[in-house]
Amino acid sequence: MSQNDGSDAPIRSILAPTDGSDAAEAVLERALRFAELEGATVHVLSVVDTTANPMRFGVAEVADLDRARTELVDGIVDACGGRTSGLEVRGAVRRGRPTATILEYAEEHGIDLLVVGRTGRGGVADALLGSTADRLVRQAPIPVVVVPTGDGSDDRSCGAE
Repeated sequence: MSQNDGSDAPIRSILAPTDGSDAAEAVLERALRFAELEGATVHVLSVVDTTANPMRFGVAEVADLDRARTELVDGIVDACGGRTSGLEVRGAVRRGRPTATILEYAEEHGIDLLVVGRTGRGGVADALLGSTADRLVRQAPIPVVVVPTGDGSDDRSCGAE
C-alpha cells in the first residue's frame, strides 16, 4: 500500500469494496466523487466469503457465487466507467475473509484510500459500524473513509449524466 502518512500525498487509487447492498452503492458513489476530484483510479472489489462456514459451500455453490459477484462487479464497472471522461474503474472478485482480502488487494495494487460502508449485508452484530468496516478502520495502514448508511441522498446514480 502507499505509505500515506496523512501528508498532502496525492490520491491516485481508491478501493471501494462492494457486496451489492444499498450501503455499497453509496460507497461507490463517494469513491467516484473522490476519484473525479483527484483524478484517481477506482478499484471495485467484491469478496466472496467462503471461510465463515467452509462446509456450507460446495464446488458448485462457490462457482455460482464467483459468477454472481463477477457479474456484479462487471456491471458496476460498465455502468460507472464511462460516467466521467477520463475516469478509470477496475473490477475484481476475490475469495477469502473480507477484511484480510481487502487489505491484501490494497497492498497488491498500491491503494491510497479505502472507502467503505458503515453497514452492508451483515446482521444485527453489524448495526453500529459493521464488523468488516470496523476491522478495516483499525487495521488499514492507509486512510479509510466510512460512508454512513443512507448517505448520498444527493448522489447521482452511475448511469446519470
